[in-house]
Amino acid sequence: MNTCAWTLRIASLLCFGAAALRAETLTLSKSFVEKYKNAATITVNLQVDEALKKPHRIKSGGDDGDIHMAGRDDEIRLPLVVEMINAAGQASALADLKTVTGGNPVPVSGVWRIWFEHLGREPQTQGDPVPAPIDSNPAHVFEIHPVTSFDGNDVAPSFQPIPNYTAYDAGKAFSFYENIPATIQATDTAISIASGSARYNYVEFVMERVGDVKPGDGNGIFVLADVYGNDDGEEKVNSSPRRMVFVDGTPPAGKVKALGKGERLHVLGIPRVNLAEVSEIAAQSGGDVFSGTLPYEIIVVGVFEQ
Repeated sequence: MNTCAWTLRIASLLCFGAAALRAETLTLSKSFVEKYKNAATITVNLQVDEALKKPHRIKSGGDDGDIHMAGRDDEIRLPLVVEMINAAGQASALADLKTVTGGNPVPVSGVWRIWFEHLGREPQTQGDPVPAPIDSNPAHVFEIHPVTSFDGNDVAPSFQPIPNYTAYDAGKAFSFYENIPATIQATDTAISIASGSARYNYVEFVMERVGDVKPGDGNGIFVLADVYGNDDGEEKVNSSPRRMVFVDGTPPAGKVKALGKGERLHVLGIPRVNLAEVSEIAAQSGGDVFSGTLPYEIIVVGVFEQ
């Protein structure tokens, strides 16, 4: 099936209520998927082309206290946005950001994140030429969010709940995550994912550990968990256990290492595509188009005091 026909097919599926949602196709090299499917983070040499002058204000929705920067690199090779959580508290990193924008590439590490939120009008294919962005939030599907290190500045302590921020409700957000239509198709060298108009970045919820705490590739830690609303501990809001992603060396990682099976944490998280499940679906589909829901997992970026 060619890209145009595939895009039309997924577009026909993307309807919530009466509103049809725009779809976009992301094509990744199979080697990239295999390298990062069980990794929490990625490290790049980032050419910072555009950046906000100051972090967002803090309230709700997109007013989340993050600071955005857009740029290019030779590892991801896609339109790329990088975001730092609780940015106002990272004075050294913010000072460096002002000096490196438009200059030489700088080392940046953080959580890789694929989420079909800021869609453009054209498919995005890894390795295609990436034009210099004209602002700090261009059309993109790939992010490094949150950052753990920026130009030598350790910002891992920023993995905390955002003060005075109202996150999305768990019931509303997970109901959406669980039902995002998508198609997945593989060739010998690439895997394409088509989906559209994802939302609900920061969600507050209670996770209950149901699986073992497992180390991932590099500095990742993964655990399967059930999800509950922070004001309702009786009814799960997920259909089956979801993989939770932690970054070693951050405050949430210390909490999950001490968490026993059946125990709970009250957390702040953001969703991303689960590339391990994408890889498995692609392998089982044998080149055919898989149509279903988008595989996702949650990056835990903060733990609330119990």
